Formats: sequence, C-alpha cells, structure tokens
Amino acid sequence: MKHELIKIKDCPICNKQEVKHFLSAIDHNVSGDEFEISKCSACGFVFTNPIPTIETIGDYYKSENYISHSGTKKGVINTIYHLVRKHQISKKENLLSSLVSEKSILDIGCGTGEFLSYCKQKGWIVSGTEPEEEARKLNTENSSVYESIYSKNIKENSFSIITMWHVLEHVYNLQEDILKIKKLIKSKGFLVVAVPNHESYDGEHYKENWAAYDLPIHLYHFRQSDIKKLFSSLGFTLKQVKPLIFDSYYISLLSEQKKGGNPIKALLNGFISNQKAKRSNNYSSLIYVLQKNE
Repeated sequence: MKHELIKIKDCPICNKQEVKHFLSAIDHNVSGDEFEISKCSACGFVFTNPIPTIETIGDYYKSENYISHSGTKKGVINTIYHLVRKHQISKKENLLSSLVSEKSILDIGCGTGEFLSYCKQKGWIVSGTEPEEEARKLNTENSSVYESIYSKNIKENSFSIITMWHVLEHVYNLQEDILKIKKLIKSKGFLVVAVPNHESYDGEHYKENWAAYDLPIHLYHFRQSDIKKLFSSLGFTLKQVKPLIFDSYYISLLSEQKKGGNPIKALLNGFISNQKAKRSNNYSSLIYVLQKNE
C-alpha cells in the first residue's frame, strides 16, 4: 500500500522545529510498509513522521488485528484481550465513579461500545464518538454514538467526564481537538486518558518491534512528562496517574509475535515490566486523570 505521506516539521507538543530520527518500524497489520518516528530535540517528544493524510489514514485500520473495531475473537491473543477487557471495564467505571457524582459521560473512540454499555447499566447517561462506520453499527445498545466530537448533537459543557481509552495517540489534530474536548466538559469536570508509555521496560526492550508503536495509526508516543506538559498548556491539571497492569502482557505477546518469538518469553517480559514499574511508575500503559481548570 503506497499513500502520500505528510512530513511534520513542528513538534506537536512544543512546536519547535528541532526534529531528528528516532527509529523505524514496520506496519505488520495492513501494508507491510516501513514508517519512521521522529524525536524533538527540544522537549524529547517522539511522534510518527511522516504520517498518512487524513483522507487515507483510515486504510491502515482495515485489519482484523484492530480488535476494538472488528470485535474478532480469533486466536489466543484476541481471546485473552476480550477476557482482560471485560475485567478492566469494571475497574475503569469504578475509577470514574470515584471522581464525580453526576454521571454524564462521553467516550471518545468508543469502538464497538462495550464500555458504554457497561456504564449505562451502572446508571450513567452515555454518549460516544466513533469514526469507523462498521464499529458504530455494532453499538446497538447505545443510540447516542456519533462520528466525531464535532457533531452538532454534542453540546458544550455537557459532560462531567470524557474518556479516551487508547485514543489520544490516534487523534489527527492533537491540540485543536483537545481544546474542543475541553469545551465539552463541564466546569471542573474530568478528562480521563489512557495511552501506551514507551518508557516502560517492554517499550525499551522491544524497540522497533514494540507493538504499541503501531505505525502508522499511532501518531504520538507519550511519556508521563509529555502528557503533563501538553495538558497543562491547554488548561488541565494532572490529578492522578494509574497503571493498566495487564497491558504489559498483552503488548509483549503482540511484540513477540511480530518478531516470531516465544509467548512464554513475552509473559516473562510483561511480568518484568510490571515489577520494574513498581519503582518508576513507568507501566506499559498509563491512565491519566486530568481536571479542567475552570
């Protein structure tokens, strides 16, 4: 698959034009093409560069490996994913319930809608966005699911919480969309973001084979300092950072699969990653609880 690519000159976080090569990795899901990640010399942020155009990036999602859209349970790794997701959904809802008493939620990138369906059962007023039409069609229990945050049906100051579970790394217009999201949140409401962390042990161990780089559909590759800097500049305060414990195992399994490795070795690396993260908090994926400043 060959599409036009757009070269990024300005760092998406600090806007400096001090960009250098970081690493290259293969898209194992769809195209088989090699893509590059750049690093900002000024702030250290790393991001996919160049990237597909906004008109063509959807082609790189057209894979059964993209589970949140397809719902596939084929294969051992996908089966494990669904079992773990069911457990994680209840823990995520518990976190949200601890933050607010007024239960109105918008889940951005809601996929096939399992999280929203669970929240609805727990008494939340639920809405979601999902750009992929086939995934939206699978949201049979959730009628308020729209194509994007720019839908006329989504009103400003409407939600006590907005969630982005492994979505921020996909957002095409990063700062512009965060500012739009901020307008949708009620005063002193929350934005809860979960993203991979390439400073984790598994990220540093697997390097270009680390599955959570997921080029080219993951446009940004965040560290804790990147999230704090980005959101503080856009009117949010970071309140909590919490781990997604199971992600190290799942991502390590996918990473070993990419290099033709051993699943037992993957589970060991996932365990080592979590053990090392107990000291550094550099878990494979992290949840950031951000509060709107006004």
